[in-house]
Amino acid sequence: MTYFKEISALIAGGLLAFAFAPMGIYPLAIFSPALLLLLWLNSSAQRAFILGLIFGIGFYGIGVSWVFISIHEFGHTSVFLASLITALFIFILASFTGIQGFLLNRFFSSNTLTKLYLIFPSSWALAEWLRSWIFTGFPWLLLGSSQVNTPLSGYAPIFGIYGLTFLVALSASLLLTLFCPFLNKRFDCQFDLKTFHYYRPLFALIALWAIGYFLCFIPWTHVQGKPIQISLIQANIPQEIKWEPEYQKASLIHYQQLTQSHWNSRLIIWPEAAIPLLQNQAEAFLKELDQQAKQHKTTLITGIPIQKGFQYYNSMIALGLDHATYYKQRLVIFGEYLPWWILWAHGLLNLLDIPMSSFSPGPNHQPAFKVANVDLGTFICYEIAYSNLVRQSLKDHAELLLTINDDAWFGHSFALAQHLQIGQFQALTTGRYLAFLSNTGLTAIVTPKGKIIAQLPAFETGVLTSSIYKSVGFTSWVHLGDGPIIIFLVGLSLLCYAYRKGHT
Repeated sequence: MTYFKEISALIAGGLLAFAFAPMGIYPLAIFSPALLLLLWLNSSAQRAFILGLIFGIGFYGIGVSWVFISIHEFGHTSVFLASLITALFIFILASFTGIQGFLLNRFFSSNTLTKLYLIFPSSWALAEWLRSWIFTGFPWLLLGSSQVNTPLSGYAPIFGIYGLTFLVALSASLLLTLFCPFLNKRFDCQFDLKTFHYYRPLFALIALWAIGYFLCFIPWTHVQGKPIQISLIQANIPQEIKWEPEYQKASLIHYQQLTQSHWNSRLIIWPEAAIPLLQNQAEAFLKELDQQAKQHKTTLITGIPIQKGFQYYNSMIALGLDHATYYKQRLVIFGEYLPWWILWAHGLLNLLDIPMSSFSPGPNHQPAFKVANVDLGTFICYEIAYSNLVRQSLKDHAELLLTINDDAWFGHSFALAQHLQIGQFQALTTGRYLAFLSNTGLTAIVTPKGKIIAQLPAFETGVLTSSIYKSVGFTSWVHLGDGPIIIFLVGLSLLCYAYRKGHT
């Protein structure tokens, strides 16, 4: 028995991880799915599931390997337990690709152009959509986000992440059909090669990318008002000591020292949980900070945990000329909370030495974060990955996006660059400037076109000062959201299935 297909699926999945930041070899986002589709041709539904699962293991095994770092190095679990949890997480994510392959070959067994050009890209986008909300969701490493710096990015403000994923997967299908005549002997593509014309998929592929390129020049939004000087404080506090009581005072002094020469900025921002104390424990320090900001006629924003009764919130607050509070809405499962439906696992957090790991989610609709005469769309950590949250902030009139993070949990891994790339994509789809700040980096300013114009290197202490602008106007995606795309893809899949049934 040969395992050629299984080995190929594992390699193809592993290669896909390098399409994303920090490697950013974006053509792999087309070549890798094309290879998987080729392996699925003429496979049974059961084997397609296995191949998809193996592909997913290769993809997520590299792409989210940083989960192990967080659990083992900073959660202080044993190598065995951390490996087990990470493996389970990867398996769950990989199962989405496996199920996609099973359904694709179960209901569309023939290798028709309908299957390749419509069903395959639709199923990929729908699988990502399901993965983004089932069990609170994990909208990470979505295929479309790998194209933030490519001609296809022009479609993002129109169709959003799932629409762009569809187009990337469609590009993979078109690429595959170009080579099918050469692969037919081994894989039996089942096309009528006598009537096959190279120019059709080639023309479609060129047109798809050319249109995307010209769409990049559309000014969906425009800046308004004077520039806002902003200073992002990257204190680079090691995660190993951040929550230790004996280092807390030193951390606060460190932030103050870094801030001293930047009081002239209109906005000064500290990262997630920069103050490693509950708000009621840091009242004296916060009062002093508030007075300093007022004296310098500025606003300081910082991350801080807040206790209300018996509930704890991962929050950010504004001090100085403006006062506001935001409570994190989307919490990290297993990191910040455990859901009620896995009562058996509530002893797990006792094994993971993760500070402040029993948070409550903030309310869904919170008042606009109004500071420096601008409405901020505020996000904490991986909330920026949820397109519905980002869109809701713009429906609440956000003119500028801000996300504060503490990616030190993931060490020197791909997670830092992946996170920033997701932020770039959200800036692109909304047409808004994004201030992206993390304790140890990466820290950056992103334009409404998703381009990084200023950045600090990771794991270095520094302050990023830049001018940003508030933006007005809405992209098509902000107007419509993901709903129309998802409805279209589901409807398209059902129509194709009905057509197939009617002609068999």
